[in-house]
Amino acid sequence: MGFRAKKELGQHFLKDRNIAAKIAGLGKISKGEPVWEIGPGRGILKKEILEFTDKVTAFEIDEELYPLLETEFGNRINLVKKDVLRVNWDEMRGDEKIKIVANIPYQITSPLIMKAINFRENVSVVVFMIQKEVAERLRAKPSCKEYSFLSIKTQFYFDVKYEFTVKPHLFFPKPKVESAVVSLYPKAEIPDLAEPDKFWEVVDTSFRSRRKTLRNNLKYILSNEQVAELEEISDIDLVRRAETLSIPEFVELYNQVRSL
Repeated sequence: MGFRAKKELGQHFLKDRNIAAKIAGLGKISKGEPVWEIGPGRGILKKEILEFTDKVTAFEIDEELYPLLETEFGNRINLVKKDVLRVNWDEMRGDEKIKIVANIPYQITSPLIMKAINFRENVSVVVFMIQKEVAERLRAKPSCKEYSFLSIKTQFYFDVKYEFTVKPHLFFPKPKVESAVVSLYPKAEIPDLAEPDKFWEVVDTSFRSRRKTLRNNLKYILSNEQVAELEEISDIDLVRRAETLSIPEFVELYNQVRSL
């Protein structure tokens, strides 16, 4: 291929154009809509996105790929030669909502999803190809082993759709794991939280040790007396584990913790 993939950057380049076309299609991109791509690599997905729109911004940190992308696409794209996690997204957006469509480096999946959550009011859809294991966590429901803090935080703000699985042989170099494509649609309505940071502290602390009960985990942020009081007022049994609680139950638990 004339280019050495860099393990430290998590580079696995998609080589199947049909898959690239399916991913681009999931964005439901209209002509002239702004689309962001993260980690464009050698440009296989970008070619498909450009079939729909000429307003494409691509974030790439590998300097060796700059000449290739500039030669292939020229001024048809806005190539941002920066780490997407360090860029101020608010400064880059225009007046229209953004669509993010990308085959992302797997090691930045969680921080990138958190970044997308904070930017959710400015996006209409996020389509990511990620590690299948993480995709399973994003859509996981209570009482299954994949259900986690990441599941709740993503599903609190987005409707998550698992689109399809992508086998390792469709990449170069071939990864050791399967991949999956997910679509994230910002929810029109989310639960009203008086103190969002406090809510997420309660959720995070509840998952601090998965094998421990809510009672034991919440002692990291509550006194023994507060935990005892919580047991008196709560309809949620504190001998349960965090992985069994739905999002509405976590909201209820948070409201009860705030009332102490």
